[in-house]
Amino acid sequence: MNNRRFVQVVVGGTAAVLVLAAGATVVLDPFFHYHKPLEGVEYPLEDGMERYLNDGIIKTYDYDAAIVGTSMMQNFKASQFDRLFGTKSIKVTYTAETYYAIDQEARKVLRENPDTKYIFRCLDYNKVFQAGEVRNYDEYPDYLYDDNIFNDVNYVLNKEIFLDSTLPVIRYNMLGKETTSMDDYSFWEWEHPVGKEHVMESYERKEEAVSGQKAFTDADRQTVIDNVTENVIRTVEENPDTTFIFYTPLYSVAFWDDAERSGDLIRYFEAEKLQAELLLPYDNVKLYSFTDHYDIAQNLDNYMDPTHYGSEISDMIIDWIYEEEGLLTEDNYVEKIQAMEDYYLSFDYDSIFGDMDDENAE
Repeated sequence: MNNRRFVQVVVGGTAAVLVLAAGATVVLDPFFHYHKPLEGVEYPLEDGMERYLNDGIIKTYDYDAAIVGTSMMQNFKASQFDRLFGTKSIKVTYTAETYYAIDQEARKVLRENPDTKYIFRCLDYNKVFQAGEVRNYDEYPDYLYDDNIFNDVNYVLNKEIFLDSTLPVIRYNMLGKETTSMDDYSFWEWEHPVGKEHVMESYERKEEAVSGQKAFTDADRQTVIDNVTENVIRTVEENPDTTFIFYTPLYSVAFWDDAERSGDLIRYFEAEKLQAELLLPYDNVKLYSFTDHYDIAQNLDNYMDPTHYGSEISDMIIDWIYEEEGLLTEDNYVEKIQAMEDYYLSFDYDSIFGDMDDENAE
């Protein structure tokens, strides 16, 4: 074989392989970029791939409600929400993301499906001061999010996607498995079990507490107003026929110990009061807070780390919301949140974490 023929064979073979690989990705479409899941084909919705999968789920799945938010919501069961609220929901969450990033997700849902009945979303204490168009992750697959067909080359001719996402769809079906349910999608407790020992391993207690709590300043107040207005309220106002269910997550006492020792405890609760003041005037908003479930917060066996509660608590939260337990109103929000602030300001944290000080001193 002469050199020219050899080059032709290599180029032709490479092109054929690329065409086959691209074709497989387009047809199977593991991220649902072009179409909904193929009938008769089962799909593994892999944990950790939410930034690749969520956009396609939003565009192609059939639903009338959406569970959006951070990892605080990943153990929720869509089936439980649907049974109680009479919906067909999707769960599209982002780990550790900001108010802005989650709002963009909610807005995408409402653009694709303006008839969405419910948006169910958490408002994390530890994200309330991150205002502006801020994301906590830099590497988003933007080629999946836009309508530019030319940058789809990053999807259809992506070796990693072909090997790690397209081929696994084929293997998944050969093994006779079923498409991951919305209950199991992004569910983390299998790999990250709850228990006091896990909380203690992950919690690094500050050696010394500050001498006093920081004030909730005018600058803090403006940051919260900007964040909530731009990344929550704007979407609420633009979608008056959708009911927005918001809640502040039930963090463990370890989180509040850290907040108290860093001097940020009052700032968090004052921010929550202001957030409630801003949201409660809207008729299509239901706002809940469960931080006064002190027995749950103090039982570290309910948690994987200082903030993440297990699936049993997630189940309870949906039940509480359905029963309207923990509902904030314009009549009760100040008193209810102030009681939480007072409780955690006076709590004896050393009764739980005092031994950690002794270990740090050794």
